Amino acid sequence: MRNPKSSTSFRKQAFAAIFVALLSTPLLAVEINDNAKFNASSPPQSAIPWMSGGIGDDARDEMRKATMSYNVHIVFSNRQGSYLASIPFAIARSNGRKIIEGVSPGPLLYIQLKPGVYQVSAEIDGAWQSKKVQIDSAGSQVRTMFVSKGE
Repeated sequence: MRNPKSSTSFRKQAFAAIFVALLSTPLLAVEINDNAKFNASSPPQSAIPWMSGGIGDDARDEMRKATMSYNVHIVFSNRQGSYLASIPFAIARSNGRKIIEGVSPGPLLYIQLKPGVYQVSAEIDGAWQSKKVQIDSAGSQVRTMFVSKGE
């Protein structure tokens, strides 16, 4: 027969372990407010800061407020100008070594890169498109678009 005290103690320990695990889980998406809940950004200590989102007017406005913190601004759209989301992307140094890759949850992707030459790639319509970008030390921003070749 089970000891009721040990069963209660076990449940308390299990609950405490789950609670601690949930508190320890890193947040990958930073919610700015309810209207901009689709904007995600890198953790604060990330080597390459980024922010992605812009789904809806409020989320897009929140992204635009953050433009000065990032020197690469990427937009994903189709030929008619409609935004695209959930776009795989990768950024590599000029020597081909990838430094970041992921999936942009929104049509706007902002990244802060150190001065240098990079290859920025995105997968749209099942094919990878690439563009070379050069970041200077003057603090200027680079803007580029990836556009769907399909309808």
